[in-house]
Amino acid sequence: MKPILSRIFAVFGTLALSSALAAPKIYVAYPDPTMMVGFDHVLLEGSVPVGAMLTLNGAAVDTAPDGLFIEWVPLNKGLNILKLESSLNGESASRELKITSSPTQSLPQTPTVIREVSPTNSVVFYGANAQLVQVSFSGAAGGQASFGIGKKGPFKMLEKQAENFPSLINPETHQPLNNSLDGRYEGSYVVQPNDVFSNAEITVSLKGKDGKTVTASAAGKVSVGTSSQPRVGIYTGTPDPGVSSTLEVARNGLEHGYILFPRQGTKFMVTGEEGNSYQAKIAPNQYVTILKSKVRLLPVGAAVPQISFTTLKTTRVNSAGQNFTQIRFLLPDIVPYSIEQNISSNITANISSNTSSDSKQTSNSSGQGMNIRLYGVESNVDYMIFANPDPIVRNIKWRQEQDGVFLAQVDLKVAQQWGYTVFYEANTLIIQIKDPPIISLEQPLKGHKIALDPGHGGKELGAPGGLGVYEKEIVLSIAQQTAEKLRAMGAEVLLTREKDMQVDLYERSIAAQKWGAEVVVSIHCNAIPNGVDPNSVGGAGGYYFQPQSRALAESILESITTTLPNIGNDGVHYQNLALTRPTQMPQVLIETGFMVNKDNLRTLMSLEGQNKYAEAIAKGIENFYKTAGSSQK
Repeated sequence: MKPILSRIFAVFGTLALSSALAAPKIYVAYPDPTMMVGFDHVLLEGSVPVGAMLTLNGAAVDTAPDGLFIEWVPLNKGLNILKLESSLNGESASRELKITSSPTQSLPQTPTVIREVSPTNSVVFYGANAQLVQVSFSGAAGGQASFGIGKKGPFKMLEKQAENFPSLINPETHQPLNNSLDGRYEGSYVVQPNDVFSNAEITVSLKGKDGKTVTASAAGKVSVGTSSQPRVGIYTGTPDPGVSSTLEVARNGLEHGYILFPRQGTKFMVTGEEGNSYQAKIAPNQYVTILKSKVRLLPVGAAVPQISFTTLKTTRVNSAGQNFTQIRFLLPDIVPYSIEQNISSNITANISSNTSSDSKQTSNSSGQGMNIRLYGVESNVDYMIFANPDPIVRNIKWRQEQDGVFLAQVDLKVAQQWGYTVFYEANTLIIQIKDPPIISLEQPLKGHKIALDPGHGGKELGAPGGLGVYEKEIVLSIAQQTAEKLRAMGAEVLLTREKDMQVDLYERSIAAQKWGAEVVVSIHCNAIPNGVDPNSVGGAGGYYFQPQSRALAESILESITTTLPNIGNDGVHYQNLALTRPTQMPQVLIETGFMVNKDNLRTLMSLEGQNKYAEAIAKGIENFYKTAGSSQK
C-alpha cells in the first residue's frame, strides 16, 4: 500500500480506536473558529469518533456511522455562537465557533444615507469621446438620486429595483423574489467631444423618504484631455508562447475576461486609463485593458500603427523531433492578435481566397480550423505560399472583417488539434501547429507521453475533508495509481509532483511542456464557495478552456461516471483556469468529486474508490486516443 493510502486509512483507524481510549474529540474542517460570512447560512463539516453522539446548540446532529457530519447551518444576522458537544462511553467534549453573519441587505427607506459610491478608481480619457462613465452607490431605498461630474450635471440615476428586472419577478405571484437590489442606484454619462475635465470630482445626491437630501463623493475622479493626438503604448511583458499568466493578458474590462495575449513589442492605441490599467482601442467600439506595469507610453506624437501587409505562408519545420506546420504572417510591425479554435461543422464564409475569385466558399472539411484576427491591420494580401505536402493546413482564406481587423480563416485537415504555440520572429507572427501523434488502434497509449498533475501539495492543502484528510493527499494517491495503470497500457507518464511538496501553479504546465507531454490531466477534488448549500452539489466534473481540450475532458468524465455511477455527473465546464489555459497541448482539469458531499468524500477516501477513479481516468485517456486515432484512418 502506498504511504499516502496508509495515511488516509489510518484516519479511520484512529477514529475507531479513539472511541475506546479518549474523550470524543470534535474535529471541525470548516468553518474556522472565528469567521465572518456574507450569508445567512454557513457550511459546518467535520467528524467525531465512531459511535459518538453530537449536538449543535443542544440539537442532535446527523452523524454518520464513520463519524462524518456535514451540516448547512442557518445563521442570525450578527454574531452566532455554535456550540458543539459530543459524548461517548461517559466521556464528553465540546467546541465553540463564533460566526458573524453579515448578508447583503438593502438599506431601510429612512434615514437617508449613502454608501459605497463608485467609481473607486480615477478614469482618464486621452481626448476620447463617446466613452462611458458609470456611477453607482448604495443608499436608502425609495429615494430620488442624481450625480454630477465637476460642474456638469445633475444627471438622473435610477434605483435598481426588482420591478425593472423581469428575471427577479416571481412569475406566479408577480412579486419580487427579493429586495436585495433595492437601494442600489446607477447612472451613466457619455463623454462629449467638447468635454474638458481635470481630475473632476464625481458627486452623488439622494433625496430620501424623510425629505432630507444627502450628498457624497466618489473616490475616483474623471479627467478628459484636450489633445487631439492619441497616445501609443508598447507592450513590455514577456509571456510564454503558450502559457500566459493572469498578468500577461489584455482583458475586455478592468479585471474582466481574457481577450488577447500580447507579445513583447506590440503597439496599442491607448485611449485612457483607470486604476492600474490602460484602456486601449483595438477595433471600432472594441477596447481592452492592460496593466500599466506592462506598457510603456511612447512620447506624444507617436503615430497610431496602421499596418498593411501582402504575404503569408505556411512552412514545415522539425524541432526536437516534433513536426509542426508554421503559419507565418510577414508583417512590418508587431500587432495585437487573437486566435479562436474552430471545432464547428462545415465552414461557410463570404471571404476572399487564394484559390478562387468566388467570394462565397464552403469548406469540405469537418470544420476543424482556427480564426486568427490581426488588429490595427489593413490587408493587401495578394500572395500566399503553401507547404507541400502539409498534413495539417488544407487552406487559408482571408477577409477584412472590419476597419482595422484582418481575419485569416485556417481550414485544417485534422479532426483533433494537438496544440500550438504563438511567437514573433522579428516582425513575423508565427502560429506553430503541432502534428498529431501516430496512434495504434490496438495499443492506443503505447509510447505516448502523458502528464498527470496531482493538485495542490505542501502548504497548498486544497479542500478540507470532514474526515481529516485534505484534497492534496487524496489526489496524489489517485494520480499515483493512474500513472501505474497508464504505464501498464504502454504510456510514458510524468507526475508533476510525486510526493507532498509545493509546486508553482504555472511550473506544472511548463514542466509538462518541456518534457514533451502530448496531454496533461490535472486531478482535483471539488469544493464550494461560501453561501452554497452542500446538499445541492455532487459529482465529477471536467474542465477545459481551449476547444482542442474539450474532447479529452468529455472522455474522462464519461469514463468516471460509467465506472462510478453513484458519484454523479457535474458536467463539462468551460473555464479559464491556469491549468486549462495552455495552448501547447490538450490540457484539462478533472474534479473527481465534492469533498462536502458525504458519498463523494467516502468514495474518494476509500481504497476501492481511488482504484476505480484511477482506472476510469486511465480508460478515459485511452478512449480519447482511440477516438483520435480512428479519425486519422
